[in-house]
Amino acid sequence: MTGMPPETPLDTNDVAQFSAHVAHDLNNLLTGILGNLELMQNRARRNGITDFDSYLEGARNAGSRAADFARRLLAFSGQASQERAAIAVASALQEAADTFPDARLHLAIAAEAGGATIFCDGAQLILSVAELLKNAAEAAGGGAITLTASLKAGQVIITVQDSGAGMESDILRRCTVPFFSTQPNGTAKGLGLPIVGRFAQSAGGALEITSAPGAGTIAKLILPVVPPP
Repeated sequence: MTGMPPETPLDTNDVAQFSAHVAHDLNNLLTGILGNLELMQNRARRNGITDFDSYLEGARNAGSRAADFARRLLAFSGQASQERAAIAVASALQEAADTFPDARLHLAIAAEAGGATIFCDGAQLILSVAELLKNAAEAAGGGAITLTASLKAGQVIITVQDSGAGMESDILRRCTVPFFSTQPNGTAKGLGLPIVGRFAQSAGGALEITSAPGAGTIAKLILPVVPPP
């Protein structure tokens, strides 16, 4: 299996700062848009007007997706509010798995890793694992997805592996570049792996990805353990 360092031709810090500005401005705009759509929908219902329900609901759904994109932009930028604490690995991974109701997923946490804790923002950890699971699901097709955790040399290694088609070397080099995506028609925003990479960096860890055509993909989120008191 081929392992290659991600290619980052962009200045990630500049992109992150730009993303934070865009996210804040987009959130401010969406607050007004979604608020007014809700007022319109409520007034229409009070007056017994139902002709526009589907249009208003469609607009609100689109606005909600845009708001979710803004949240992910903010998460990538590293400027989302963070509440760092000692987070139990087992419970965080279980919560991430619970947000991913897919029969293909197999969760296995080694005993020594399950009792370990890491110092980070718990919500960002769960989001990062969920992003890795989402990527794996898209790549796996009908194949298996595994989420495992192990402990090695004072680090928790959270691994998400799929049995999909794998990536060519040029795709592997670019897979963590912000806004890069292989999905057609703009169906993906290219932020999943960059979000995970930024989180790993902020937590003092690293994201490592290995893949090869026909061999699936392995993503490892490597995070330092909080020493026991």
